[in-house]
Amino acid sequence: MLWAWFLPGEVAMPTEQLREAVPGLAGITGFLLFPMLGAWVRLLLQYLERGRPGIARARPVSGLGLVRAVGTTIALFFFVLTTIRAGSELRDIHAEAPVFGSALQGFVVGIGFWAIYAVALSALRRQATPRSRPESRLTPLR
Repeated sequence: MLWAWFLPGEVAMPTEQLREAVPGLAGITGFLLFPMLGAWVRLLLQYLERGRPGIARARPVSGLGLVRAVGTTIALFFFVLTTIRAGSELRDIHAEAPVFGSALQGFVVGIGFWAIYAVALSALRRQATPRSRPESRLTPLR
């Protein structure tokens, strides 16, 4: 079926692949949601801090941050539209196909994977920062 990728037009997917694609695409959408929102909030904060008077010279809005925000937005909308398209094709094949429940479940699982990834990454960053004193590793209870 490799030759089907090079032909114009649509290629029909088997029903089982569509059933698996809907929650998978929704999971990718959930995984991309918070990085997209974070990139736009970071840009907004950079823009707001730019006009704020201070001792240091104002830094311009980051070009890499703008590329990151636009890129994650485009990727998120691509996966949202693909999820909607796969769900509608599955609905066309089976009139009573449970699309919303599996898509919502995949979305929540994607958010969960992002949360695990974010916690692990912050723990690695915290562990990699140099400490000035070895005593600072143990903090007293408050």
